[in-house]
Amino acid sequence: MDLDLIPILIGTLPIIFLIIPTLLTGSFTYMASVRDDDGQPEFPWAGTVSAICAAVTAFVQFGSMVVAAYLLEQTVSNRQDELDAIPIDEEVKAADEQNEAIQQAYDEVTQWESLPTWAKGLLTSSVVTMITCCYMVQLFADLCFREYQLTYTIAQHLDGDWKNLVRPLGIVANILLIVSIFLLYVFRSWAMVRAKDV
Repeated sequence: MDLDLIPILIGTLPIIFLIIPTLLTGSFTYMASVRDDDGQPEFPWAGTVSAICAAVTAFVQFGSMVVAAYLLEQTVSNRQDELDAIPIDEEVKAADEQNEAIQQAYDEVTQWESLPTWAKGLLTSSVVTMITCCYMVQLFADLCFREYQLTYTIAQHLDGDWKNLVRPLGIVANILLIVSIFLLYVFRSWAMVRAKDV
């Protein structure tokens, strides 16, 4: 694109206001988990500061989205003539129209009433396996995975093997997740081929 580096770097400097609160939240979260030899928190105040930083991070992230939306709206309102004068890229327009046509066809061929029985079964199976996986991980987390914190090491807390993080029920949950994704992929691939034929 042959753009000057310095103006780009200067123009992206405001991102620091988003990065710093996030960085502080992570740092203080880590510090809150550090224990001394007696098992006592080495930085007992860090948990409180971490919570405050997390709140500031959420506020800054939300505020930046609001400001961005406001400025975009102002630009569209105040400079509409300039925006209308920008020529439309015909290749992009043609690609967008083609994608929109395929999406409309996809929406038509994936209507529940028009699906063949095997496709309904495939989609239902994908949903059931995903729901089962999610419930297993949420309700039986301790049976699926061993406790592991940010300050733990694989050598000391997982007996030197990272695979020890996952317990047998967790393996089942992961298999269900993979099966669900595969079934959804098969369904979407079939529907996309059918949509392109319409």
